[in-house]
Amino acid sequence: MYIATNQETCEKIGEVLAAQADKPQNIRIFIAGMGCSGPSFGLGLDDANEQDLVETVNGVNFVLEKSVYDTVGEIKIEWVGNGYSVQPVNPQPSSCGSCSSCG
Repeated sequence: MYIATNQETCEKIGEVLAAQADKPQNIRIFIAGMGCSGPSFGLGLDDANEQDLVETVNGVNFVLEKSVYDTVGEIKIEWVGNGYSVQPVNPQPSSCGSCSSCG
């Protein structure tokens, strides 16, 4: 698994982990919903399990279910000033027109 991120993002996540010392110290990347342009992702504190891939970047453990990684591939996580942007490194073309909200 590969997580594309940077030092600033890992430092911000480290602050969250330090403030939540009684919680799991892994950052789970998960699909939070699906739309016309593909999945939207979320981040949460969670334990790793045997269905997960784990990648440590700058001291932060990221976990992602293997089936999600097989579907979306590499993930990019960036601190964007008031939250995190989480998206595939190589997004798949959307199939816009397949749902009622596209027009």
